Amino acid sequence: MAEGLAPARLSRTALRETLVAQIRDGQVAGIPVAALDSPEARDRAYTALEARGLVPPGATEDEVTATLDRFRFLDLYAEPDPAVTEAASAALARIGRTVGLMQAADLALDAASLASIYFLAAIGLAITFGVMRVINMAHGEFIMMGAYTGYVVQQWISDYTISILVALPLAFDRHLRVPASTMERLVIRHLYRRPLAKNAAGHVRHLHRAAAARPKNIFRHPGPASSTAPAWLDERAEASNDVVSIQLHHASRSSSSQRSSIGVFPLHHDAHPPRARGAGGNSRTPTMAASMGINPDRINMLTFGLGSGIAGIAGVAIGLFAKVTFELGQDYIVQSFMTVVVGGVGNIWGTLAGAAMIGGVQKGIEWLNPLNTLAAQTYMILFIIIFIQFRPRGIVALKGRAAGD
Repeated sequence: MAEGLAPARLSRTALRETLVAQIRDGQVAGIPVAALDSPEARDRAYTALEARGLVPPGATEDEVTATLDRFRFLDLYAEPDPAVTEAASAALARIGRTVGLMQAADLALDAASLASIYFLAAIGLAITFGVMRVINMAHGEFIMMGAYTGYVVQQWISDYTISILVALPLAFDRHLRVPASTMERLVIRHLYRRPLAKNAAGHVRHLHRAAAARPKNIFRHPGPASSTAPAWLDERAEASNDVVSIQLHHASRSSSSQRSSIGVFPLHHDAHPPRARGAGGNSRTPTMAASMGINPDRINMLTFGLGSGIAGIAGVAIGLFAKVTFELGQDYIVQSFMTVVVGGVGNIWGTLAGAAMIGGVQKGIEWLNPLNTLAAQTYMILFIIIFIQFRPRGIVALKGRAAGD
């Protein structure tokens, strides 16, 4: 055996011939020949012969592995023609650029998808707090109820496209009329001048809905439900070549969420300026707004219903790709608050900017560490805390008298 190397490996044929040569009285090293009916038994017999010094030593798997680990094996190709080498280097550079661009496109689609989800979930909360200064702790439960609305509609309407077209206005109207408007009339309107009691009432609503909306209590469903997206929305196109292949289903998901929420932007630039000014000034000076012919109570009721209705629409959209459970709202309420605070309280464009920043940064962190999404969310929260230290009013801060509220 050469120095530093393991003994030569023994083939199965050579092992069999060696054992046949060592048969004595129907046994090999004290083992009956009839018992040598498996490779493991024959290996034990050879090891026993090796211990007695009757056969040359053979290499075990561990010895072979340990010997190979001490060496590095390289396949070196030396091309004598410089033209071939330059062409190969240029092709390799082009491939590297293509892979980089495709990875950047994939990351951008992931970020846009996550940002659109956060924006859709948070925009109703931004409207409610921006106009009424009400922190709706039950916002997550309205999202959950919207998701279950889409699920129930699909149980009655088998066509997935038609079911979505029915579920979206149904979820909005169901939240706008009942229970959001009723809740605002019965509870919230009595607490506008008592901020702590107003927030406590919102938290009570959150706890009550979280307990009452369990699937087994309302829908007699034993576990998580799921809504099915239409084929045209769930299909996965591919942008691929011989090097990379990227699925573009994130684009359809992102565009779906954006189409569901794009109708909210006209509220930021209302076609009726008096109504827009009335909604903006109602929360700051309700008495002055009333003296100008604006009904503050009606504005507050419609605003709370509108924010809750948009949360219901968000629930229908989110239910198409997420498991519909009674904890769905709790999963998105934290992200909604972070999106509103980072973007700027009471500003729709700020909410969009906050969702874009949070989605982009979180997906960027996940790209750096794809095996640990929980760590990405932790780093995202730390980033938000640091960001708020430098911009406490958010990306798009309110100006004028609104900033002092």
